[in-house]
Amino acid sequence: MVFQMNKLIEDYTEEALRSKSSTTVRTYQYELKQFEAWLFAAGTDLYSYARADVQQYIDSLMFAEKSASTVNKAFHALKSFSKWLGKEEAVEDIRVVKPVDYKKSAPKSLDRLDTLRLIRQADRSENARDYAIIMILLHTGIRVGELVALNRSDVVISERKGRLIIREGKGNKSREVPLNPETRRAIVKSLEERLDDNRALFISNRNSRITARTVQRIVKKYGGDHPHRLRHTFITALIRSGEDFSLAMALSGHSSADMIMRYSQPSEEEKQRAVDKLYLTRGS
Repeated sequence: MVFQMNKLIEDYTEEALRSKSSTTVRTYQYELKQFEAWLFAAGTDLYSYARADVQQYIDSLMFAEKSASTVNKAFHALKSFSKWLGKEEAVEDIRVVKPVDYKKSAPKSLDRLDTLRLIRQADRSENARDYAIIMILLHTGIRVGELVALNRSDVVISERKGRLIIREGKGNKSREVPLNPETRRAIVKSLEERLDDNRALFISNRNSRITARTVQRIVKKYGGDHPHRLRHTFITALIRSGEDFSLAMALSGHSSADMIMRYSQPSEEEKQRAVDKLYLTRGS
């Protein structure tokens, strides 16, 4: 039975997710395996589930206080799988957590002092790999999945300029991202310490390609909270410096202007600082 279930997911992956990025494929496979395990405990399987099963599964995620993005991610995977399987009725009118209105919410980014602190902490560690990873995430805004997929051949550096070639971007779209001098220097220093012939740009202590989970640990270790926060910081800096939205889209790999527009929205912290500043000004 387990073999049949895994084979079904494999067939779905090959047929329905062919044009999706490797990150999306892994996410959907993970969500389907989680749903499969839940169905097994409920006495059914991926062939026989009904709409009630989908609703109860989504309800169980909400009851477990999973975030709205996590619940919606699971539902999108089930919706795609059900459509491929010809079971569209199983995902009709499902009650799901209302998605966040991204147009009205500003992604959380690091302020200038926190950014400088992060760079300083990573530099003081004297770990060239970690420092290069922090600099790339902060100054290119690439996604974690894009970072770990980078090979040495995807880095093009000359005396006065450099760029990263992102071959596994979201939606399998490739792009090139320029590198500033400090980031170029960090990458070169990290490669100078390498004695291996692994083609991956960043490797673990076991000489294998670094994983997204490891990158998350590295960023958190130096006080960056999460890699996505560094991506938000990069895009926010672009927008706040007055750069055109189309430029921000090209550099970040976003395909929607709406996703970029939200970076122009003030954060709650900025609103609070503005009010506090106004109060102090009036009191002086």
